[in-house]
Amino acid sequence: MLTLDNITTFSREFGSKHIAPYTKQTDEEGRFPKESFDALKKEGFTALLVPKQYGGLGGGASEHIKVCYELGRFCATTALCYMMHNTAVSAISLFGSEELKDEILPQIAQGKILLALAYSESGSGTHFGAPDITESSEGGYRILKGRKSFVTSAEYADYYLTYTNSCKKQGTYNTWLVDCKLPGVVTEQNTWNGLGMRGNNSKPVQYNDVRVEERFLLGSDGDGETHSGALIMYFITGLGAVYSGLGEAMYECILGHTKSRKYTSGGSLSDIELVKIHLADIYTKVQASLSLTTEAARSLDAKEADAPLKVFACRINAIHNVMDIASLAMRLGGGKAYSKHLPLERYFRDAYASQVMAPSLDVLKSWLGSAVVS
Repeated sequence: MLTLDNITTFSREFGSKHIAPYTKQTDEEGRFPKESFDALKKEGFTALLVPKQYGGLGGGASEHIKVCYELGRFCATTALCYMMHNTAVSAISLFGSEELKDEILPQIAQGKILLALAYSESGSGTHFGAPDITESSEGGYRILKGRKSFVTSAEYADYYLTYTNSCKKQGTYNTWLVDCKLPGVVTEQNTWNGLGMRGNNSKPVQYNDVRVEERFLLGSDGDGETHSGALIMYFITGLGAVYSGLGEAMYECILGHTKSRKYTSGGSLSDIELVKIHLADIYTKVQASLSLTTEAARSLDAKEADAPLKVFACRINAIHNVMDIASLAMRLGGGKAYSKHLPLERYFRDAYASQVMAPSLDVLKSWLGSAVVS
């Protein structure tokens, strides 16, 4: 079982045993890694950010990024979906009512519930700050109507953390925990066929007059923007960790290839001076991504004033680095990489998806720039 004391070693062993065997199939078939998530639930990973009083491990951002990093070394898709679960858990822990936490958090800790995020909409794109989905009030219920464009882990999660327009406070937003089995929650069955991160099962979800009990509202009416600002910190640091782990996987792969690739002269690819320079560059980028992400998580846990700046910067840095690593690794891999004899082609596609995952690279830079000059 996962504990706060064995995070790195246990997550690495877990990834080797329960993620690596499905990674190739997950990518080739574009299928959700259900077997890996069944094991994640069983081995206590869903409990990572659940407070101890509800049966969880009581981890914070630092523990969050450690697990996401280790899982990302084996499968970026699996790590991404897991990261989103953790992000939703953090929101419930921070903003849920005592009644809601008493009901939901123990079940999450026991591996009975997997969460997903329902934020992105076509109307707001990678900004996702201004939803179109509407509410109306009826007795002790809210009726949700609208459509989310990309819901990762769609159909495999048990609840969607859903961002809506408040019907009671004009111009404000709400956060709801929506049971995926409620009538009117409809997953559009077009196949997610991504260039990279192919096992996310990211699909549009319709909310066709979905009746949600008001006890599933997080916080007070109109507090959704505050929730969004808090959970985005876990989301972004988690992504920084996922892509840092992917960078590490590419480094290990190409280093092994350059050492084993022999010439008739007896020398190896890694003996060439220019190859050594490229490997040094890749190693530096891997360490830079992990170091800044680790510092951002530490700063977030410590509630330091400049934590948001470091959080934005860690993912910007990780995006640039993982794409650079992917490009260099493909060059060093040559025909072995492009003919798919090495997993570098998959890594390359997953790496280039990093720049468009909301909030996108350009949006992040805009946010950081505004924060820096404020």
